[in-house]
Amino acid sequence: MELLRTKNLKVYFTQKKEVIKAVDGVDLFLKKGITTSLAGESGCGKTTLARAILGFYKPDEGEIYFENEDIIKKENITLVRENIQIVFQNPFLSLDPRYTVFSTLYEALSVFRDINKSRAESIIEKALGEVELDKDLMYRYPHQLSGGQLQRVCIARSLINKPPLVILDEPTSSLDVTTAGTIINLLAKLQEKRQITFFYISHNIKLIGKISHFCFIMYRGKIVEYGPKDLVYNNPLHPYTKLLKKAAHQELKSIPQEEMMQLEGCPFYSRCSSRMARCEKEPVSIELEPEHFVCCHLYS
Repeated sequence: MELLRTKNLKVYFTQKKEVIKAVDGVDLFLKKGITTSLAGESGCGKTTLARAILGFYKPDEGEIYFENEDIIKKENITLVRENIQIVFQNPFLSLDPRYTVFSTLYEALSVFRDINKSRAESIIEKALGEVELDKDLMYRYPHQLSGGQLQRVCIARSLINKPPLVILDEPTSSLDVTTAGTIINLLAKLQEKRQITFFYISHNIKLIGKISHFCFIMYRGKIVEYGPKDLVYNNPLHPYTKLLKKAAHQELKSIPQEEMMQLEGCPFYSRCSSRMARCEKEPVSIELEPEHFVCCHLYS
């Protein structure tokens, strides 16, 4: 069952009189209770898409539905805030250095309910326990915590009001490998316990191959391949997905801005070793395996 869906979503920016199509006609869906991932290199439009879902950017065109409610409308902004939360990639920048852990979580808790601090303490203690943090950390400041502890606080903050959907925007990219692994395991436990829907954004397709159930691949603002994780990861069809998998052990360079401003044809045309004359026209999405779709002229 679907929790969220975007239809023909477009978010454009103008820079030096040039139009940058950060999100360009994206159709995407998130199924309840599973982790859906969005993979692509830096600059492909992943975070812009997430911010549009959260209402940070107003789409130029298209629709976003949360449980069949149009959340682009102004009157539905409360619906978004109550039901969709985000964990950003850098916990050091996500928390106010002037706030203790208690103050941070209390602020999040009190947004949607009238609750005094004494009653909130037990709720916050439980929230910390769920992310495997000791209650003794409650009155510490961010500079007194490690990166892993800070990210756990950010996860606790995103979950404290029990939202059904949490967006995870590269939540382990600023952490060392060991700490990142513990955070990934923690998220899996929380999902199993609460049946939360996660939308996981990353450039690392190898990581996505481990944690997600369903996967979308994004390039230059467009979805070029999507399907069940096992099919996308083990049998990548699009040349760009194959490139992501090949480069799993290193971060690809950001997409050149001049490519982002290319107007017509396959978005991967200029970098594709398999390009043909017909690739100058934009391909359509084709289902080659059950639920496994690719947008590429190689299969048309």
